[in-house]
Amino acid sequence: MLNASSNNQELEKLLGYDYEVFLSFRGPDTRNDITDYLHTSMIDAGIRAYIDDEELRIGEEISGQLLQAIEQSKISIPIFSKGYADSTWCLRELVKMVESKNTRRHKIMPIFYNVAPSEVKYQTDHYGNAIVSHANKKRFDDDTIDNWKAALNEVGALKGWDFQSMPNRGKGEFVKEVVNNVLIELKTAYLEVSDCLVEVNNHVDEIMRMICTHNHETKIVGIHGIGGMGKTTLAQIVYNQLSDDFSNCCFLSNIRETEITRLQNQLISNILKKRWPDINNIMEGKKVIKERLCSKIVLLLLDDVDEASQLDALVQKREWFGKGSKIIITTRDRGILNVPTLVDWTYELTGMDFDHSLQLFSKHAFRRDYPIEQYIFHSKRAVNICSGLPLALEVIGSLLSGKSIEDWDATLKELEEFPHHNVQEKLMISIKALNEDQRKIFFDVACFFIGIDKRIVIYMWENCKFLPQQSLNTLQQRSLIKIREDNRLWMHDWLRDIGRNLIQQRSGWQPEKQRWVWTHAQALEILEKMQMGGVHGIESIEAICLKLDEMSQYSLIKECLASLSNLRFLQMDSKDFDDITKSVLTQVSGFLSYQCSNFVRTTFSRLILPELRWLSWRYFPLAFKLTNFSMRRLLILDLSMSRVTKKWDGWSHIKLAKNLKVLNLTGCMKLRKTPNLSFHVNLERLILESCENLVQIHTSISQLKKLVFLNLKDCNNLRELPNEMGALESLRELLLDSTAIEEIPEWRRMKKLEILSLDKCTLLNKFSFVGCVAAATTLSLVDSHLTQLPNSIENFNSLIHLNLSSTNMRELPDVTGNMKNLKVLKMRCPLRKLSSTIGMLEKLEELEAWGTFKEIPDNIGNLRLLKNLILGSPRISMVPQLPESLVNLCCKTTSMETLPNFSNLINLRNLRLTLLLNHKGPSKLEAAPSARWIGTLQMLEFLKLSSPYIATLSSDLVLLSQLKKLKLQCCHLQCLPRLSTNLSYLSIKSCRRMKTTNDLSNLKALSDLVIVGCDELTEIRGLEGLENLRTLELVALPSLVKLPDLTNLKKLKKIHLNDCPKLFEILGGPKSLEILHIVNCSNLQKFPDPSSLKNLEVWNPETKESTSDLVFQEFVNVNT
Repeated sequence: MLNASSNNQELEKLLGYDYEVFLSFRGPDTRNDITDYLHTSMIDAGIRAYIDDEELRIGEEISGQLLQAIEQSKISIPIFSKGYADSTWCLRELVKMVESKNTRRHKIMPIFYNVAPSEVKYQTDHYGNAIVSHANKKRFDDDTIDNWKAALNEVGALKGWDFQSMPNRGKGEFVKEVVNNVLIELKTAYLEVSDCLVEVNNHVDEIMRMICTHNHETKIVGIHGIGGMGKTTLAQIVYNQLSDDFSNCCFLSNIRETEITRLQNQLISNILKKRWPDINNIMEGKKVIKERLCSKIVLLLLDDVDEASQLDALVQKREWFGKGSKIIITTRDRGILNVPTLVDWTYELTGMDFDHSLQLFSKHAFRRDYPIEQYIFHSKRAVNICSGLPLALEVIGSLLSGKSIEDWDATLKELEEFPHHNVQEKLMISIKALNEDQRKIFFDVACFFIGIDKRIVIYMWENCKFLPQQSLNTLQQRSLIKIREDNRLWMHDWLRDIGRNLIQQRSGWQPEKQRWVWTHAQALEILEKMQMGGVHGIESIEAICLKLDEMSQYSLIKECLASLSNLRFLQMDSKDFDDITKSVLTQVSGFLSYQCSNFVRTTFSRLILPELRWLSWRYFPLAFKLTNFSMRRLLILDLSMSRVTKKWDGWSHIKLAKNLKVLNLTGCMKLRKTPNLSFHVNLERLILESCENLVQIHTSISQLKKLVFLNLKDCNNLRELPNEMGALESLRELLLDSTAIEEIPEWRRMKKLEILSLDKCTLLNKFSFVGCVAAATTLSLVDSHLTQLPNSIENFNSLIHLNLSSTNMRELPDVTGNMKNLKVLKMRCPLRKLSSTIGMLEKLEELEAWGTFKEIPDNIGNLRLLKNLILGSPRISMVPQLPESLVNLCCKTTSMETLPNFSNLINLRNLRLTLLLNHKGPSKLEAAPSARWIGTLQMLEFLKLSSPYIATLSSDLVLLSQLKKLKLQCCHLQCLPRLSTNLSYLSIKSCRRMKTTNDLSNLKALSDLVIVGCDELTEIRGLEGLENLRTLELVALPSLVKLPDLTNLKKLKKIHLNDCPKLFEILGGPKSLEILHIVNCSNLQKFPDPSSLKNLEVWNPETKESTSDLVFQEFVNVNT
């Protein structure tokens, strides 16, 4: 039962988190009924739901907390009951939901509970009486009443759940369906993927078919192949395409290199959306995954699995995750996937064919899709050498790029000396061609720094005189490393392994002779040999990673550390020991045991590690003393997740690190106040992210005159910043996201600040940027709830990125026209007016504007560099001429008076045009001719048209030779014109007047055909001639009687038929068919004999109230 107390308790639980779902309901009608069921089920499913009860509200205005809940949530669910419209609070909430829907891609999923959708949409019966009653009371003006009516009309027309139309379904089953649909709708982020992909579509299509995207069963697919083949890239693309349909997503990368318990912790934390305590052992992790995630429908990518034990620890059984989960595994070892009870499908990624290999090679060698004429012969030689391996094509192409014919000859001759299959030796040539500094940086990255911010590592490399800028440029040019947009270093796992193997070969496979010791096993072997007196002189080691599982192990590294006179990087991997008692510990790994206090008192005759530049020690034990460590050369100190406080005595020794450049205290939960930092005058990067109990920044921060980066993200209790921060004259980047900051001082001396991020600073109400206007390039205020920009914004002439999404901004000040360098402007907020000054932003490349504005300024056509344009407002009546430079265009409105003319957009590649129904009266669009200009868009690759006004399409569509993907959702569209023969994907939805398609047999490249909700469609002409068709999906086609003979569709692998009640027969079935789903086709009498379909894996026909005498059973035939 919901009451004020329990409701407040739920709100307190959710405080500080983004809401995913907002529930709106009329208390007396449903509080103790369907609302209680739904809210409880959502919380149990891990959905962060905000529940609102209008009876608890005071006054006429919606509170800030309520506004925040609606704006933060991705989905709103209004529960329309008989008395919903009696409540002005409910109506105001509904208006806000619609506003968010139209400005922020917010989704509304209504429930019609004991009330018909038509009563809500047209305000009849009780809803009409309620609106009339509100109007007669004269408490609200006409605009408010009109807004309420418009909101009811719009939401009443949306697809939702009509409980009244489901008399045979109980509330439990109904709520379960709602919750499952909400989980599917919740969105997740995308991964980054390489921009030099060549012809991966076929691979992606195959994986998507295997994983059965429209099937609600759990599917596990393994991708295998040799290193360098592109398994991870392929898996990421599939993951990206699926992630929109899952609220619970997790990508576990580089599994081979990561400790299992950390992977288990990451999986649990990502899916439960909260930080999970450390997993102590694998069995504990397995138990938590099994118990906590078994009801979660997940999308999981396990990348680079190389041992069966890893799979066993993360996905031992499919029942560990909710039904409908999709899991992708990449591995070089096919044997790992040989678990019939677990893995449904395996896919081998083989080498590229010659033409695609030449294209990929050319992209890296010549930065074009084909070779320069005089290099054609040499390019073909190079491609043959690479044996179709994408990594080799990329690396060798990069190695040869820009070199003379003579250099090509010499290099190719050397490469051809190796056996055809020995690609590893061929790649080794690129590494051996590096100079000493470049090799050291390459090995550093291969062993320790994949995924690490380049800007941090570079301090060490510069201090060691490795010439990092030049070296990194060379490594990138040769495709040996990549630096991602977030400045993080990346290296292909095969190149990583080649580098590591080279280190081991040069040391004779003796870890004590290596310069890089990156595994715990290698380090333990060195310690054991030292303990037994079998090794001396390990001075050559420059970087080492040690693992400390027990306190007694500290004593075991004493002699090792004292001997590492040339060590520049030390990573100590340990757990949180500060709760462990300091009693005598047992013997570990055959070594003598010591008390913790013994090691604490240990002293050395001299300071150890005199060359140490980087010390990384997560969960640093407070009992351990740093006094023996030399601080003279220390540049980077990482004490993340430690329990240090301001009074920790270790700060006194750290003061000796006069050259310290980076101090990382991420997640130090005991830190309430920062220590005195005045001794670290050379500090350049201070990271305090997720110090959740931090409430005060010490005033000594003003002494950090060289500080360029300050990260205070997720310091949830930090409410104020000291005025002394204004003295940070070198600061370039300040991250204050998700803090409790209420005010930002003027900071007039902060002249170099370039990036200021204030996302989710919901309490921020006063700020000025007077000091940083000269250099600022990025300003982000997402979800900050601000209503206006400061006056100083007029001086932000250097600004490049401005993001005002999810604020309460209603209008941009005219002075924004002074931002002559602005490239990206995002405004997903309730804009009432789109200022004409936008046309003065001559460098603008990306513009995103959602709101209630009516006019688009005519001078928008002046933006000659604009590439991406997204416009959304229900009041847009016309679109002026847009700049020819546009590549991507999305426009959504309900008030268009004339069909826009985009004939000048000759560079357009993606067009999404949504012209929704205008409920205020007939539209001139109904008499508008078809868009003849469509044929001029010769570069168009993707087209989506959604409008009830479009009844015909231009015959010029056939001229779009580049068009690959076409989506149509036009309820009055009666027929299709002839389409481009290069089309690979065609979706026709809700074209309710279409009775037949035109002849589709000319679409020889079509691989996917989706037809949904076409009420009058009786025939799909030419279907039998689609020779490359791979997927056929037909849903909600009540008039479709039969399909043509599909026997000759040699590549068809999947057929999905749902809700085709008149479909009588399916003639023939291609032998290539692997998946056949038939649901709610009650009149189906004839269909392919499954025994004749040798490749069929899933045969799942179902009928609802079937009149046929046939009894269908699930049939699974696995062919080995």
